[in-house]
Amino acid sequence: MEPKDHKVAVFGATQNIATYIYAVVAGPYEYHEYNNAAKNPIIPQMRIYGRKSVMSYINHEEIFGATVAGMKYYTDLFGRPIPLKKYDQVFAPESSSGGMENFGCVTYNEDSLYRGETITPGKRLVQMTTVLHELAHMWFGDLVTMKWWNDLWLNESFATYMSFLCLTEAPELEKFRDSAWLYFQSTKFSGITADQLSTTHPVCSEIQSTDQARSVFDGISYGKGAAFLKQVRNVLGSQNLKKALKIYFDKYAW
Repeated sequence: MEPKDHKVAVFGATQNIATYIYAVVAGPYEYHEYNNAAKNPIIPQMRIYGRKSVMSYINHEEIFGATVAGMKYYTDLFGRPIPLKKYDQVFAPESSSGGMENFGCVTYNEDSLYRGETITPGKRLVQMTTVLHELAHMWFGDLVTMKWWNDLWLNESFATYMSFLCLTEAPELEKFRDSAWLYFQSTKFSGITADQLSTTHPVCSEIQSTDQARSVFDGISYGKGAAFLKQVRNVLGSQNLKKALKIYFDKYAW
C-alpha cells in the first residue's frame, strides 16, 4: 500500500483506567451527532453509532436528550462533570450484554432497538433507564473503580439507583417521573427474588476469583443494592448524600 492509502489517528493520553472498561469497536458504522455540545461546557462531543440497516430505528434525538439531561443532573449531584471529552454510544450486533459502560464508548445490544414494533411508554422507559444507567457508570465504575469484585455494588447498585433518581428529578425527563418508580419496584423485586434462592449473597460479598464474580451480577447487586441506597438517601437526606458523593469522587477519582 502507498502511504496515501493509510490513515493515522492520534489519541490523547488518558488517566489510569481499569482494563475491563477499555473497548475498540470496528466496522462500517454510521452515526448521528449531537450538534449543541459547544453551547454547554459540561457536554462533550457525542455520537450514536449503528449499522446502516438499523440507523432508522435509533431514536437518537430522545437518547441524546436523556443523555444531556443525565450529564447535567449527575454533574450537579456528583460535584464534577463527566470526565470525558467525547461520549459515544454504539448499537452493536450480538453484543454480549444489554449495555456495557466502556469508558467513553458505551455499547448496547442491537436487540434493544424496536424494529417493526410500536414503541410503548414502557419500552421507552426501559431504554432511557439503560441509557442513564450506563452514563452513571462513567462516574461509578469508570472514574472510580472498585479495587476488587467484593464491591461490585459500588458499580451496579449505584448506577441503577442513580438512573431512577435522574429520571424522577431531572426536569427534562419529567414525563418519566411517575412511571419510573413503578419500574423501580420491579427492579427491587428482582433482588428480593434472588435473595430467596440458595445462591443468595450479601450486597457486598467476599469474592475469591473473577469466575465467581460473574455469579454476583444479579438482582441483588442491582435491585436489592439500589433499594438499600434509596433508604440510605432517605435516612441521610439528599443534601448530605450530595456532599458525601463529592467527597467520595474527590478522594478516589482515577
